[in-house]
Order: sequence, then C-alpha cells, then structure tokens
Amino acid sequence: MRERTLKPWHGAAFFLLVMIVFFVICVPLQSYFGLYGVAVTEIILLIMALIFAKVMGHSLRSLFPVYSPEGLPMLGTILMWISVYILTMVVSLIQYRLFPRQMEAVSGGLDNVIYSVPFWVSIIVVAVLPAICEEAVHRGVIIHTMYRIRKEWLVVLIMGIYFGLFHANPLRFLPTAILGAAMSYIMLETENMVYSSAFHMVNNLLPMLLQEMLLKNSQVQQAQNQLAANDGTVTMPLVSIGVYLILGAAAPFGMYLGNYLLHRRGGSKPPFFPKEQMDRTVLKIAVPSAVLFIAGSICFGCGIYFESVL
Repeated sequence: MRERTLKPWHGAAFFLLVMIVFFVICVPLQSYFGLYGVAVTEIILLIMALIFAKVMGHSLRSLFPVYSPEGLPMLGTILMWISVYILTMVVSLIQYRLFPRQMEAVSGGLDNVIYSVPFWVSIIVVAVLPAICEEAVHRGVIIHTMYRIRKEWLVVLIMGIYFGLFHANPLRFLPTAILGAAMSYIMLETENMVYSSAFHMVNNLLPMLLQEMLLKNSQVQQAQNQLAANDGTVTMPLVSIGVYLILGAAAPFGMYLGNYLLHRRGGSKPPFFPKEQMDRTVLKIAVPSAVLFIAGSICFGCGIYFESVL
C-alpha cells in the first residue's frame, strides 16, 4: 500500500478518536478493573497506533523508529529528565499550595489504584506499558503528522498540549504537558523512540520506587495517618516550594548539558558553546536560572518568616 502523506489534521483526528475511545471504553474498564483496566487501556492505545499505520500505509519502521541507543545520548536523556522533573515538581507543589484538597484527591486516587495490585504488576502497568503504548501514540503516530510544521518549537508546544490533554485532568495538565514537550523534543532531535521511551519509563518508575521505599518507613505511615485524620488536606509549605525553585535554578544548565550529550552520537562532537551563539546561549541559561533562584530564595525566606511568626 502506498504511504499517504501525513498532515497535522491527521494527528488531531487520531487524537480525538483516542480520547473518545478512552472515555467511552477505557474509563469504564479502569473503574471496574482498576489497574488491570489501565493495562487494557495501554494495549488498546498500542492497537490503535498500529491500525493507524496500517490504514495510512506506513511501515512500522518509519512511524515507530527504534534503533540501538548510545551511551552519551542516553545519559543526556536522563539529565534532561532530572531537570524537567524538578520543574514539574515546582509546578505540582504550587498547585498543592493553591488547591490542596483537589491535588490530594488526585494523588490519593492514583496511589489507591497503583497499590491495589502486587508492586511488580504496578511497575509493568505504570512504567513499562506507557513507555511503549503511549509513546507509540504520541511520539509515534501524532508527532509524525507534525513534520510539515517547520518550526520545531511549535511542534514541541503542540505535542506538550496533546500529552497534557491526554491525561484528562486539569490539575495534571501542566506537569504532563511539560513532560510531553520534553519527550517530543528528544524524539525530534534523535529520531529514535528509544530515548523518549526511556525518559517516559524513568519518569514513571523512579517516583514509584522512591514512594515504595518511603512507605516502608513508619514515620511516613504515621504522617499519612495524620493526613487522613485531617480530611486528607495539607497546606504545602512555602519553604518546600522555595527549595525546589532553588534546585530548579540548575535545571536550565542540566537541560543544556543533556541536550549537548543528546547530540554526541555517531562519533560527532559538537562544540559545547558554539562561538557564534555563545553570548545568546549563556543568557538562555543564566536568565532563567537567576529567575528561579531569586524566586526560590524569596519563597524560602517568606516561608521561614511566616513560620516563625505563626
């Protein structure tokens, strides 16, 4: 079958179909079967992506490019994840500060589903399957319909919006949109789904492992019991937001370094700071870092002050 030229409206139509199937079929499955329903949802997503490739006449290799990863680009992917994860944590903490009940409901609902089955099953469903099935939809099908858009930043922005909408919760939109944009950038730069899938898997897996270790700590369990006694609400301290904002000051450099390593493949050695763009590059790193550090210092100082007063 002859390959049909993919256009952005193909991606929009496919995404709309995915969301219709999600709400009509997948949500009832998840409500009834819990995490096993989530597993079925992921398989349905993968099947839909494969059917799209078949209908549009595209080979699996062209629509889902998977090649052996290289060490430095993979390290760059991990560095970019660390940097982006810190930024998403800042967003989540601010949302916790503004909407404590709603955020606790979202977080508690996810935890109830994840820990309703053996932990190894949770790892497969929450970390492994999305890195394959959701990536097939977003960094496979949809992103390939965007290649006619010449501005990469616009493609990254649109893909982030798609990924945020895909998670179907207003409070999860911004953090997941940031993650989706980062994974889409990695895909565009490497043209290899292995790196974006690795990003996706690490992002879902490491917080699960960390929380599993913390849950075994009796102090954390006591804190959760206290939280439940207070109707599940907690006011996020400004100090915590300030700490993550200060940590976030390192994120621009981490993202730049990760991006640099991302392009160290196939024996190529691009200059770390291109001479013709050095001033602009330094500003792109220094300005957001300074803004995050100052904002974090203000939040931290205000948090200490208010706590001492109260």
